[in-house]
Amino acid sequence: MIKQTIAALALSLCASSSFAAGTVKVFAAGSTEPKTLTGAEHLIDLVGQPKLANSWWPGAVISEERATATAQRQQQELLGRLAAFGAEKSGDDAAAINTLRQQVQTLKVTGRQLVNLDPDTVRVSERGNPPLQGHYTLWVGGQPTDITLFGLVSQPGKRPFSPGRDVASYLDEQSLLSGADRSYAWVVYPDGRTQKAPVAYWNKRHVEPMPGSIIFVGLTDSLWSNTPDALNADILRTLTQRIPE
Repeated sequence: MIKQTIAALALSLCASSSFAAGTVKVFAAGSTEPKTLTGAEHLIDLVGQPKLANSWWPGAVISEERATATAQRQQQELLGRLAAFGAEKSGDDAAAINTLRQQVQTLKVTGRQLVNLDPDTVRVSERGNPPLQGHYTLWVGGQPTDITLFGLVSQPGKRPFSPGRDVASYLDEQSLLSGADRSYAWVVYPDGRTQKAPVAYWNKRHVEPMPGSIIFVGLTDSLWSNTPDALNADILRTLTQRIPE
């Protein structure tokens, strides 16, 4: 399900229905207002701009207008499902679901296009330099110095990034909430990739997040029947569509 969603997002950028050049709003680090670029016929016309030369491209996000409307609708549907799920529970279980819902609600999402934005890659790959038609928004800035804990953890939020530190060690400082998956966490990398990380004593593997990553602790299927798989997948999709801070 996650792979199908990602494929659909990537295809929406590559699809070509006309030869009209794209219009892009660019939010760059240090700017309070976006700059508008018109006449961008291909991706390289955007990412090759000299003023963006010092950007940290692994964390850059480009979104498309129609995909953004879809992402925002999906987020609202997810919030409704979490509210309904929480209403079926009581005590610690209900409190955990409510905490998760509140975190999802604070996310600002966009219709992210999962393409490589590194200018060096875009220049040398015809397939990696798709035409731009329509209206886009680009967020780009410097390399972050933190990671974000998200989900069924006692203290969600930002933590300083430490080179060499793995996912499990970041979670060692947390208490997990009722119904949390104690065996696996998910890493959402700044470029939109996701990775499942074993974190329990019996299956632990050394998985290092990079700066700007999100560590997501979801619901365990051992306590929540079949519902968690779909909810975890939808939360993970929403996290990949988060607008960079």
